[in-house]
Amino acid sequence: MNEMENFLNFGAVVKIRRSYDDDLFKFIELMKSIGFLKEYAGYFEKSCCYDKEFNEFSESKFWHYVELNNGNRNDTCIEFQWGKGFTWGNRKDYLNYDSEMKILNVDELIRACNKEELFKMNYEYTDFGKELQDKESASDLDSFLDFYEWSITKYPDGKYNIKDEQCNTFKFDENTTLNEIIDRVYFRMFDYFTDEEDIEELMKEDSEYVKKKYESYMKTGEKLHLLDEENKKHYTEWFQEVMKENEAKDTIEINNDVWKVLRRELLKWMKKRKKKL
Repeated sequence: MNEMENFLNFGAVVKIRRSYDDDLFKFIELMKSIGFLKEYAGYFEKSCCYDKEFNEFSESKFWHYVELNNGNRNDTCIEFQWGKGFTWGNRKDYLNYDSEMKILNVDELIRACNKEELFKMNYEYTDFGKELQDKESASDLDSFLDFYEWSITKYPDGKYNIKDEQCNTFKFDENTTLNEIIDRVYFRMFDYFTDEEDIEELMKEDSEYVKKKYESYMKTGEKLHLLDEENKKHYTEWFQEVMKENEAKDTIEINNDVWKVLRRELLKWMKKRKKKL
């Protein structure tokens, strides 16, 4: 028996990871996509995972019910029984009941049902080094992807998406073109540099590094035809302001150094004068 057959015959349960990759929502959508389980899934959703006030699916409602029933929200599994439908329990209790009980995750169940396309799982990983002829620009973008823990996914129909490896979620609701992917990654990369990097500290440590990174990002944007006049103006003004602030601080530091020297010399002169008197 495959994973789905085990699940339907109570030889396996599915662990639901709280606040991870919409596990609960995906599980219910998967069950709804399987004809003979659709009614069971609809009843389970309305009973345990539905916010009646807002008339929408609610994962928080499910975890609230788990907590009310003294369940372990970090170790909750869903089971299926014919005639009864779906219910939940703690993984430990299922293993105590049957030490050979299989603990599945939602993705394993999706693959067992050949529903990868429904959940954007029919992809292969790629990167800009493979997709772009301009290897210098590709290197900039791929370096940021590694740092930011994003990946590019490519699908059989030639479309792409961005996968957030930390959250196991996708950035586009619908798969899109490579140009859209490049645009999203490039501006996230540049905006992270301007808005989230500690530029003040970086300028203290190595102002040349900041300058080179800025110039490299501008060059990449121009070569890939991503920067319009408004973008160029925005980033240019940002860099000019950074350099202006740095020069002002350098001037203050020089003035402070000069004052320290003058003060030291003045004290020496006063000391000598005192001795003569």
